[in-house]
Amino acid sequence: MIGWAIETMVASTLLMLVVLALRRPVAVRFGAHVAYMLWLLPALRMALPRLPALQDQTSAVPIHLDVARLIAAGAGETTSATAAIAQPSVDWLPIILALWLAGALGYLGWHWARHLRFMRLALTRAEGGDRRDGIKIWRSLAVPGPLATGMFNRHILLPHDFERRYNGIEQQLALAHELAHHRRGDLIANNAALIMLALHWFNPVAHIAYRAFRADQELACDATVLRNAPSARSDYGRALIKSARAGLPVVACALGPAAQLKRRIQMIAHAPDSRRRHLLGGSFAVVAIGLGLGLTASGGVAAPSRVAPAPVKPLFLAGQTASARPVALAARTQDRQMPSNAEVDRWDDAPAAASVPEAPRAPMPPALPMTMAAPLPPAPPAPPSPPWRMSADEARALHEASGRARETARRAAADFDAQAITRDAMAQTRMELARECTHARPAPANESDQEAIARLSAGCVDYAAINREVQDALREAADDIRDTEDMSAEARTRALAAIDRARAEAARHFHQ
Repeated sequence: MIGWAIETMVASTLLMLVVLALRRPVAVRFGAHVAYMLWLLPALRMALPRLPALQDQTSAVPIHLDVARLIAAGAGETTSATAAIAQPSVDWLPIILALWLAGALGYLGWHWARHLRFMRLALTRAEGGDRRDGIKIWRSLAVPGPLATGMFNRHILLPHDFERRYNGIEQQLALAHELAHHRRGDLIANNAALIMLALHWFNPVAHIAYRAFRADQELACDATVLRNAPSARSDYGRALIKSARAGLPVVACALGPAAQLKRRIQMIAHAPDSRRRHLLGGSFAVVAIGLGLGLTASGGVAAPSRVAPAPVKPLFLAGQTASARPVALAARTQDRQMPSNAEVDRWDDAPAAASVPEAPRAPMPPALPMTMAAPLPPAPPAPPSPPWRMSADEARALHEASGRARETARRAAADFDAQAITRDAMAQTRMELARECTHARPAPANESDQEAIARLSAGCVDYAAINREVQDALREAADDIRDTEDMSAEARTRALAAIDRARAEAARHFHQ
């Protein structure tokens, strides 16, 4: 079992490296859906059991061993072998397994607790509750942009200024993006990937692969939305720019995470939409997954040996005792002398003589009967100990000690103030956020600790850096459109105008 677990961790790490190397060229050639499908390879390898090995059908081969000679040769080494017993060493395997399991449970529990705390805060400050396809849609003050969350109780959380920030088409595209996450089962995939990442908590390759997996997931969801609305690429790009945020829970699916925003805009402009490419890409993904699982699957336990030993003649008689066996063996070994070469030649020239039967052994004398010693007389019973009695002073001291303990417990319970502890914790959090978040808006008058925490959390994002990255991405997209030869002049003009509008909108949005 331990060997299979080690093989699984190593094989899944190798497959992560393979997917990291293939994901970008596969996305460019076949589309984002195929690149996202490749991440099934390490996930399925983690759940792949050990495959049974073929049994080795070998024939039974008799083996003849001279057991008497082996025992005679090792009889003189028994004392030295028993004296050289190795000292017991520390078994590190249970310690390593305990540390690995504690790290996995701690990592998984920390992320889930963070997600539950975020959901509790977001739903507490939410309003609305409309339903679409069984999914609740809320407007919350605690979310900076649209996001989908929840595996069983499915929610879509929208910012409180959703109608003011996005126009009509952008609102429809944003809702379509989050609904696509729920319909595709991306929230279930995120939780499964988080469990796999917790098992690889010590592995830096797994953390890099998880971030790449989430980026490919967003690109695949973008392709799903644009497949249903191919003429709304510019509007969808503006919606992504307006939703660029960072610092969200790992299992939630946001519309515009700040990471990989440049690549998403480039994929929107140059996403392959040929049905033939999609079919070829799906076939490539299926073949790659099957080949990777077949090459890295763990084999079964080796077949047991089919070699049959030949029967061996017993060395000792049944009547001999255990103490007499080594003495008889040593006597027979000393009496047996090796013949010389002359004697061997004389034996070869002599005619074969008839075999002389061995004389019967003399019977052993019967053992003397063992005499039993006389039984000892029973010991006299011990005298009973006198009953213990507590004096009046000892009873009074015990009563006073119990009274002091009750009074101490009562005072400790009276001094416990849960509300004061909560206020101190929120004040400490507010101080830490005020020290670390330098991009927050000025504090309004009479602001509570909860409102200050929400304002400072939104201020931890460097909007100027995001604006520079977005502007660079849009500038590179415009250069790519100018250099392409597959577009007409009218289409190129419309695309460049849309990019200019997006740049202006991004500059105005991040300046606010």
